[in-house]
Amino acid sequence: MRILFVVWPMAAHLYPIVPLARALQAAGHETRVASHPALVEEITAAGLTAVSVGTPDTMPSLSEVGDHVLPEEERNRLAKAFNVTGADEHAWFMFSYFALAGARIFHSPSGTSDGAIPGTDHLVDLARDWEPDLVLWDMWPAAAIAARVTGAAHARFLWGPDYCGWARQRYLQLGGAAWTGQQDPLTEAVTEAAQRHGVTVDDELLLGQLTLDPTPMALRLDTSAPTVSMRRVPYTGTDVVPDWLHQRPQRPRVAVSLGMSGREYATNRALITKLLEMVAGLDVEVIATLNEVQLAGQRVPDNVRALDYVPFNQLLPTCSAIVHHGGSGTVMAAVAHRVPQLIEEEGLESATYAPYVMRHGAGLTLDHKRQSVDVMRARLLRVLREPSFRTGADTLHAEWLTMPSPRDVVPVLEELTQHHRLRV
Repeated sequence: MRILFVVWPMAAHLYPIVPLARALQAAGHETRVASHPALVEEITAAGLTAVSVGTPDTMPSLSEVGDHVLPEEERNRLAKAFNVTGADEHAWFMFSYFALAGARIFHSPSGTSDGAIPGTDHLVDLARDWEPDLVLWDMWPAAAIAARVTGAAHARFLWGPDYCGWARQRYLQLGGAAWTGQQDPLTEAVTEAAQRHGVTVDDELLLGQLTLDPTPMALRLDTSAPTVSMRRVPYTGTDVVPDWLHQRPQRPRVAVSLGMSGREYATNRALITKLLEMVAGLDVEVIATLNEVQLAGQRVPDNVRALDYVPFNQLLPTCSAIVHHGGSGTVMAAVAHRVPQLIEEEGLESATYAPYVMRHGAGLTLDHKRQSVDVMRARLLRVLREPSFRTGADTLHAEWLTMPSPRDVVPVLEELTQHHRLRV
């Protein structure tokens, strides 16, 4: 069958689907990955067939995402309507600030006289031309619109907790518009695009006929979306293995990374300065995947090898610990390779993943704003020297192995397609 992936245009969203796309190809299915023109090179570098959704001239620029974030006053008003409490604040922030803006940018009219909505119209045209049997998508409900227009089955794949499903569930639990006095903001974001193509907005359109969820059970949010677990097998790019990685290190090796999104959108100079000071003078070999912008003006210690990029699948098997920002991809890559973790609390996703790692005894946290360099260094040394952290990492790894692999999920998607595929 033909399977069209529709990926929100960041490498951090592409990488989680690469193992699944390969598993589907190995089962004999034809796959294509559609995204904003800005991501096509990353897609082809992963060995997958890329389809550009429109052109740079017709599609919204990713630099415009900030223009689609709801004003703070509106977000605060919605938070009250949604009865958001302290325990919900992180999920609400991730939904109302990031996930909602990500959806709004590709479902908003371009302002032209014909009422075009490029992020939706181009996808519908692609689906009509190629006629996929199954559409898999994340943070881009226009893919579900395209699937419904062409009769394809469709399912979501998640890169982290289901913030959209959680918000939808919260809205319905409160009685919908009768309680909040307004439309669900996710529904509102996609309604005009859906109506333009004669499609009704409902839970299936917003949340998929099925959701593939790589999030550990302990971290999942309350949602009514039909869900299938899928192990997040790390893909972190490809490259030639450098000579220095061929042999095991002579002293403990520590990886330092602030994530792919961090290097693109935030340098966080104060954090980088303290991390470099933390490792300076220690009897360890540090591999810091920081680019030129992040290292500008920094003093790099002699025991630090600063590299713009090295795939985690090459690096982490040789590491005794990793220091990072708490992103879902980095956390799960460390879990897959049984590496103890030291997680900076300021990271966007660390509020979700750091407690999970800590509960399993697989790492500690850092707070560069409140902790001195000496305290941070002591925490790193604990993670390196105390065997309990390696035991905790093994426990996390064993739990990760209990989740179905991408190959295990292929028959589920085949059955979904057989059940839902319509010929129109």
